[in-house]
Amino acid sequence: MKRLTILCVLLFLSGCFCLHAQTKIAGEVVDEGDKAVKLVNATVMLVQSHDSILVNFARVNDSGRFSIIKPDSVPCLLIISYPKFGDYYAKVTDSADVDLGQIGLTSVSNLIEEVLVTGKIPVVIKGDTTEYDASSFTVEKNAKVEDLLKALPGISVDGDGKITAQGKTVEKVLVDGEEFFGNDPTLVTRNVRSDMVDKVQLYEKKSEEAERTGVDDGQRIQTINLKLKEDAKKGMFGKAEGGGGADRDNGYYMGTLAVNKFSGSQKVGVFGITSNDGTVSLNWQDSERFGFSNMSSEVSDDGSVYFSWTGDNMDYWNGRGRPRAVNSGVSYADAWKESKHKLNMNYKFGIIENDEISSRIAQENLSDYVQNSSETNNNFTRNQKHRFNGRYDLKIDSATTLTMTIGAAKGEARVERAREAVTTQGDGELLNENVSSQHSESDNQSLDYSAYLTRKLKKEGRSLALRINGRYDETQGDGFLQASTNFYTRDSVADINQRKLLNSSTGNFRTSLAYSEPLTKRLVGTVQYEFTRGVSSSVNNSYNYSEVGGGYNELDREFSNDFNFNTTRHAANLSFNYRSDLFDANLTNNLREDKMYQINNYENLDLERSFLTYNPSIFFRYKISKTKGVGFRFSRNNSLPSLTQIQPLRQNTDPLNIVVGNENLQPSQSNSYNLDYNTYNMLKNAYGYFNLNFTQRFNNIQQNITIEDGIRTLSYANLDRVASTASMWSRVGRDIIKKHKVRGSLGLNGTYNNYFNYINDDLSENNNFDFSFSLDFYKGTKKGLDFSLEFSPGYSVLKNSLQPNLNSNGFTYNSRMNLEYYLPWKVRLYSNMDYTYQAPTAVFDEKIERLLWRPGVSKKFLKDESLALEVFVNDVLNQNIGFSRQQNASTLVQDRYNTIARYFMLKVSWDFTSMKGGKE
Repeated sequence: MKRLTILCVLLFLSGCFCLHAQTKIAGEVVDEGDKAVKLVNATVMLVQSHDSILVNFARVNDSGRFSIIKPDSVPCLLIISYPKFGDYYAKVTDSADVDLGQIGLTSVSNLIEEVLVTGKIPVVIKGDTTEYDASSFTVEKNAKVEDLLKALPGISVDGDGKITAQGKTVEKVLVDGEEFFGNDPTLVTRNVRSDMVDKVQLYEKKSEEAERTGVDDGQRIQTINLKLKEDAKKGMFGKAEGGGGADRDNGYYMGTLAVNKFSGSQKVGVFGITSNDGTVSLNWQDSERFGFSNMSSEVSDDGSVYFSWTGDNMDYWNGRGRPRAVNSGVSYADAWKESKHKLNMNYKFGIIENDEISSRIAQENLSDYVQNSSETNNNFTRNQKHRFNGRYDLKIDSATTLTMTIGAAKGEARVERAREAVTTQGDGELLNENVSSQHSESDNQSLDYSAYLTRKLKKEGRSLALRINGRYDETQGDGFLQASTNFYTRDSVADINQRKLLNSSTGNFRTSLAYSEPLTKRLVGTVQYEFTRGVSSSVNNSYNYSEVGGGYNELDREFSNDFNFNTTRHAANLSFNYRSDLFDANLTNNLREDKMYQINNYENLDLERSFLTYNPSIFFRYKISKTKGVGFRFSRNNSLPSLTQIQPLRQNTDPLNIVVGNENLQPSQSNSYNLDYNTYNMLKNAYGYFNLNFTQRFNNIQQNITIEDGIRTLSYANLDRVASTASMWSRVGRDIIKKHKVRGSLGLNGTYNNYFNYINDDLSENNNFDFSFSLDFYKGTKKGLDFSLEFSPGYSVLKNSLQPNLNSNGFTYNSRMNLEYYLPWKVRLYSNMDYTYQAPTAVFDEKIERLLWRPGVSKKFLKDESLALEVFVNDVLNQNIGFSRQQNASTLVQDRYNTIARYFMLKVSWDFTSMKGGKE
């Protein structure tokens, strides 16, 4: 205790000495050409004169002023930098406070010649790029890139690895200008050692579309590029994870092995997974990390970037049932001839089996009575799939780039289903009972391809872009249906014993050619022609069992069909894009001719129709400042009916719910409006956003329902009533306790859906409304106590005009509390809780309440903390019941299903790495 007291006194005295042995340097930073312009957020740095080690740094505030502290005993060099301006250098040797007054920086455009600075400078501004010399910043031995970034001025990294640079989130971290096994920044920052890095470059990267065509779409991606030392461009890293546990009745296990190896631009990755704890594939971070990402993006005419997920049921589990999975894959990527050629390929194979037990209760609201139904289902599914994806990028010359992709999949699926259902009147009178079983097996295969060729022409901004896309899908299935339905009102029993054969195929081809011409320095016009062709066929044959022949050889024409559906589209686009420092705008005019041709081969009937539509869109964004903006978007779209909606096939796989197509459907139209606002204050680390969407649907394709003796027949039709959807989400957040890095945020969200359909020829208006408020607190420093808290009360409205007194309106509440406590000896305690509550309603008199609690403890081993042992209990209170409530037109539905509940598990994980210049 005495030693501790002496140590504290010494530390206090040394702190007091350092506090007094300091000098304050202040000043104002302005544009030399116009001194009324303050260079807000300019970087101010102090480095030691003799070795250029960073001493301190600051930012210029909103009034153009800065203040920075210098130790008296250290001669320093003051450096002030701002994008697109020349740097300011000054030696500072005074031991007294000094105010430098106005410091004018000269715009790069006004510099007559480059000023050369000798010696090693830790931070250099080169045009729009800020470059850090890695050796000028001190980090611990064996540190990773994440630790290096934390030491760089203007860059921060939170506990989750999220990087913020100059007030903007860093979305890409490149290695020598190339992606490093994917888009996840933590893949680089937590695997590459800091002593492998020579330079760190920070800049805003243009979108791939802008770089290829030379047409600036206004999109910018905050990017960090790590330039490695020459002897550090080879290595391997990976992850091995295994766990086992049990509950009262079942054993649980999971195992993952993933390895990446790289040498220069060549990268190879492999992974394997086996589990029954709900882990069916790599999570999205590891998918990026090991080269198996299912995300794709596309840039629209107005410069907006749309992201889409291209995975399938082999890549995720929806939380229903108890799955067993085996998944594996291999990826390869390389670039050669100075990256003129780039090749990416991956192959995946997986098997997923799932046992699901579910129940459903539903209320159907009619104008003069109510119909109730209940059912139970036991489902077993088995899916097996091979999948291959490839991409080849060719930079033909400095102005021409070609990208080609190909994907192929082949799979098998088996489904076994047993179902029991009962339908009653509102007073409890029994209408019917149904017992059915199904068994089906199917083979499916698909092929997709694309080519994208861009060429920049002589004039800046003038370009050509050619796209080709295609996809083909084919499914062949064989199944059996046995069902018995007792109709009490008819005093009859209907039995079904059928074999069902399915053969369907769909092919789509799309190509477009676009030419862009700069009309002024800021205005670009684009004209585009598009051709699309779709060819679909569907043969569904049902064969009744013949007592005479003993086989399934009697064709049931009522529940069979042979149908072809072809579409052709010619479209012309004329768009104008305007970009400036103050606002962006886009106007797109789309004129489209759609032709539909369908053939009913059994009835020898055909129908051909064509539609000429105009589909405009408008986009406008006003940039209030560099960190604040407001935008508006309007678009009109015409949608053709799908094959499943128009084919006149009566389905009897569910004898109580029969779906009928409508070959006379017309296209539907929609008008969509969007308003958004966002702001960010870097100095206060505060943000806010607001987004409002409203959509009107005209001639909407909706399901009408006819109910007789408890049997629901659903048919598609165009309705003359206007349906509408609205949604709103907003959030503000900022540092609450900056010293302890505690952040907080408030959110307000809501959705509204209004649509119509006919129930027994009575018009039904359906309204859904969900409103919620959320309050969040977060601390993620990986030291002491970390937490993530969320409280979200809400209210849900599900109502129907036919029975306005029997609706499902009620209070909802969700909360989440994740706690982590970091103890000495590399021990971490954690507790994750999720609470869900739904109040009883007029239809469902049962409240639904669930608290999922997962406590655990983990300990890290080895010097680099790469080995971890973890023990946890999933769902300690055994409350993980699957449920949902929803409205389908006039039907209010509540589902329950089995899922993975309480079990304990012991898990071991090892993140290994072997890099040049690595461990000593």
